Amino acid sequence: MTIDKLLSELNTAQRAAATMPCEHAMVIAGAGCGKTKTIIARAAYLIHNHTSPQRIQILTFTRRSASEIVHRVRSHLGDAANGLQASTFHSWCMNLIRMAPSTFGCKSYTVIDREDQLQIFKLARGKAKESTLPRAAELCDIYSYARNTKQSLSATIAKLNPELEQNKAHIAEAMKAYETKKRDRRYLDYDDILDVVAQQMQNSEEIRDWVAGHYEHILVDEMQDTNPLQWELLSPLKEKSILFCVGDDAQSIYGFRGADFKNVHSFKERVPDAKILKLEQNYRSKQEILDVSNWLIANSPLEYDKKLVAVRGKGNKPVLANFSNEFDEATWISEDLISRHDNGAQWNEHMILVRSGFSGRTIEESLLRQDIPYTFIGGQKLLESAHVRDVMSLLRLVANPSDELAWIRYLMLWPGIGERTATNLVQKMAGVMEMEACLQLMQSESKFSNTTRELVQIVHEYQNDVERAFQKAIKGLTPLLEDKFKTQEWDKRKRDFVLVERLASTHTTILGFIEEYMLDPVYVSELEESDSNDRVTIITVHSAKGTEAPVCYVVDVSPGAYPSTRSLGSTDEIEEERRVLYVALTRAKDEMIITRRSDSSWGRRSFGSRDSSECYFFNNLPAKLVDESFRRKDRFSHRPPPTGGDPLFMGIDFS
Repeated sequence: MTIDKLLSELNTAQRAAATMPCEHAMVIAGAGCGKTKTIIARAAYLIHNHTSPQRIQILTFTRRSASEIVHRVRSHLGDAANGLQASTFHSWCMNLIRMAPSTFGCKSYTVIDREDQLQIFKLARGKAKESTLPRAAELCDIYSYARNTKQSLSATIAKLNPELEQNKAHIAEAMKAYETKKRDRRYLDYDDILDVVAQQMQNSEEIRDWVAGHYEHILVDEMQDTNPLQWELLSPLKEKSILFCVGDDAQSIYGFRGADFKNVHSFKERVPDAKILKLEQNYRSKQEILDVSNWLIANSPLEYDKKLVAVRGKGNKPVLANFSNEFDEATWISEDLISRHDNGAQWNEHMILVRSGFSGRTIEESLLRQDIPYTFIGGQKLLESAHVRDVMSLLRLVANPSDELAWIRYLMLWPGIGERTATNLVQKMAGVMEMEACLQLMQSESKFSNTTRELVQIVHEYQNDVERAFQKAIKGLTPLLEDKFKTQEWDKRKRDFVLVERLASTHTTILGFIEEYMLDPVYVSELEESDSNDRVTIITVHSAKGTEAPVCYVVDVSPGAYPSTRSLGSTDEIEEERRVLYVALTRAKDEMIITRRSDSSWGRRSFGSRDSSECYFFNNLPAKLVDESFRRKDRFSHRPPPTGGDPLFMGIDFS
């Protein structure tokens, strides 16, 4: 396809953005308004006009999105697009670090994930009583939030849990111990990966020039999801590269991770010479669906200044279905799905949006009872499951012999080896960087069998063949894992290894393999092969951006749920809850069913609370925007009333 053909498929606003002169731009693209298509067209236009593909860096938030953008540019331009790079922020920074590890002070460092962080925080926390220090998970959350938002520890505690202020000194000590352990063991956590690159660019013009020298244009997708730390990565480059950012401030829903929609709202202030463009023509939904979402954000005290218009025209009004409890709600959804399927609809034309995996369990149970095939998106990450982490620990220690956490996990798989024995050996390995020296230390300890040591040696020999290394690790560890998980669905767990092996086959280094799927985890559901792709999708709202379906069920839009009770008291958090609902309401193409109920688990703690009911987003929803119904199970609605007996005495209980 020629560039002219590609541009002819864009509307006027999209084409203006894609073909604008080489200057900074913030493109505010409403839901379903073709932002991905616009960023693809922008990259293709730049390449067509003689910008080298290698000089363009596209930044996204998922590996899948990055891959899709590059694939689609290549489908339009062919070989002319070879060398175009798209990656997540973390993968981009990790690539810079691997290109020049000494420049960033990260030579021979290993990336660790959240579970590894929790293990280190547990050690740093020690055996302090809960009244003195929060648990490791909360310490980790506070630490990460402070780094991503560039706030002080005091400001972060005040934001996340003011009651911890009196323990700030102890919390600071635990965090310093965590950082010391990371340095000693050459670990990089998620935040380090961004922070070390940002700091070096902020502090050194030479490094700033070196990074900018690789990229003439930086195209950023989902700008509303960036946090202050990610802005620190972009800010030093605005004088040397051209920023083209696309996002929707009304879809910023990751504030709990530090994302700041002001990176969109304040773009013009930060980059005064930038152009601001808008995309408001929606290609996804019928107008009646958009009318509800437009009404929702129009009622915000924030100025989003957008109104989506449906290119596809008019359709059916959304349905607002009321239920007394979650079981009636789930049963009705299942029955509605069956009715639609019996009338010729495919299962995969339907999406059910839930707030969390936990909140979707009743619906899952109902679908299982009715034998409705489904896939849950936003569930388990493949490399985070215990059995996969056990195998990956062996590959990790081969890639970095000073990886203390990997050694301890691997050694404790073997009979007779407990945490103390494993820890004692690892302490003796402190500072040892060569695998041969580590193996000699193992040999000198009688508690470790020859098999334990030999398996490490075998996998180490295949460190440059990731697939074979993984195969050898599986072969050696299977008897141990089979015994460990014999009562925990071992046959199902074994199938995961086939999926991991498939991923391993696409990599040339163990370190690269580990890093890619730690930085951008892959879900089991993404890789599982099934006999049919015709399945209902259950998805968490926070996983739903970029998805769509002809028919969407937006579940439990109840008082106390939107906004959730825990957000009450904070205007910022209430408005983020409004954006969460906006994302959910903009997924449907043809039909949208909104459910709500009186027993909502989100609002149960404060059911009937004045604050909860006053803040409810649908309080003043115009009746003309939806078709409202009240649903009850047939056995209740059609059962005749019972015959009464003698009047009950309604006096005082004297017992």
